[in-house]
Amino acid sequence: MKKLWAVVCLALLFPAAAAAQELPGRREISWGHLALAPGLAVQEVYDDNIYYGSGSNRTSELKEGDWINHVKPALLLDYSLEERGRVQLGYEGDFARYGHNSFNDWRTHRGLLDIDYRAPGGLIVKIKNTLTDAEDPYGSLNEYGLGRKTMRWLNDFAGTAGFAFSDRFKVLTFYNCFKQRYADREDFTQNYTAAEAGAGGEAKVADKTWLFLRSYAGQQKYDTHRAGVTGSNDASYGWKRVNAGLAWDSEARFEGEVNAGYQWNSFDNSHDKNAVSYKDESSWIAATSVDFRQSDTRTIRLDFSRNLRQLSGGQNGYFMSTGAGLGLSQQINRRMLLLAGYAYTKNKYTSSYDSYSGRKDGIHAARASLNYMLADWLCVGLGYIRLKDSSNNSRDSYTVNRVSISLDMNPAFSGRRP
Repeated sequence: MKKLWAVVCLALLFPAAAAAQELPGRREISWGHLALAPGLAVQEVYDDNIYYGSGSNRTSELKEGDWINHVKPALLLDYSLEERGRVQLGYEGDFARYGHNSFNDWRTHRGLLDIDYRAPGGLIVKIKNTLTDAEDPYGSLNEYGLGRKTMRWLNDFAGTAGFAFSDRFKVLTFYNCFKQRYADREDFTQNYTAAEAGAGGEAKVADKTWLFLRSYAGQQKYDTHRAGVTGSNDASYGWKRVNAGLAWDSEARFEGEVNAGYQWNSFDNSHDKNAVSYKDESSWIAATSVDFRQSDTRTIRLDFSRNLRQLSGGQNGYFMSTGAGLGLSQQINRRMLLLAGYAYTKNKYTSSYDSYSGRKDGIHAARASLNYMLADWLCVGLGYIRLKDSSNNSRDSYTVNRVSISLDMNPAFSGRRP
């Protein structure tokens, strides 16, 4: 507690030391259209439940707190194509060291390629690829490995190509591919490749506002197997989905998409390793994320999502995940920024396995941070995060509190880190 109190006092004292500094801006080295922006953040976190409390990998005996030091180097290479777009290459690392549980130390590397090209004649090409070499305990998209350090790598690719007819209509094609690989054999039923192709159109319905309709077909294949799971009984499946919604130009007061649709899933195999039949599923889905710039100093964020997630290649089960969140970015004065948010996610499981059958989780996530510019290249931040899973199975419930203080060099670059 003495160390925590010292950190809090330090964060509160820092703003008074630099009230007279000039307005900040991103520090970069430029050569014509090419800009290089380095960054470095150092963060001290107290986590009161580093193993997430309870569960098959998170027993109540392992509920323990610790101090974690993060060192996060970053580098962004930005090439401007003048009025045609830009090309970005980025790197971000996270090196975590625990105060008492040093065997939990981990490191994660992330690389980004982002190409946005728009020709005057109407050609549109967008490519975004994020490669992550991870070793952290934060789990996967389906919460696998939560609280347990796992070595894995992930690659997320999204490509768009199309044509804009005048400034009113667009025809677009899409290809998305996500791949993950775990290092340990015990995790092999989580190794899969998910790819989809699609096409759609957009029409401008108001100033800077577009109405879109998109259709996709995809496949998720589990690539490695163990413990009786093979290619003839794993949970590989295909899907078709249709999405519609609204999107906005980058100069609008809104940014992001209102996106909803319907998805049909169909399994490749008829039964699992225990001869239990797979059941095809379908449901409405959503992927809405919108930022509303209410004023020059305030932005409000709204998120809403709904999707089906498969448990693993060796389990006949899935869960429906529905989540909503609200966030606020408020500039208090020329140098101080307040960030706050709350999100709630409900996961409802359907499975032929007793460990998941009938399980329902309600996950609350609240966070707040206060950031202050000490100089045009240095920011100090004080943050708090609370996570709480109220599961109907006490074995799967957990509560996590994290308090942090950070120093971020070249912080104007932080929002653009991959």
